[in-house]
Amino acid sequence: MTKRVQFGQVEFGSTFANEDYDRTAQEVAKLSYHDMVELLTMRSQWRRDMERMLADRATQEKKDDSASHLYSSATEICI
Repeated sequence: MTKRVQFGQVEFGSTFANEDYDRTAQEVAKLSYHDMVELLTMRSQWRRDMERMLADRATQEKKDDSASHLYSSATEICI
């Protein structure tokens, strides 16, 4: 048994030469206390926002499920 792989049309794009890219490492800036507090505050706010959005979505899904259940019940009664 032989395995084969076949590709469709392959497009090649040109890029710049290796010499045209600057790959030198840059020094990373140290975080100050204020920066760290700001980062942790943002992270906490994002987490609260995400929890709120998930709760809203769960509430909406419950409403949609109950609405579809009422619709299906009404359809069964009409039939």
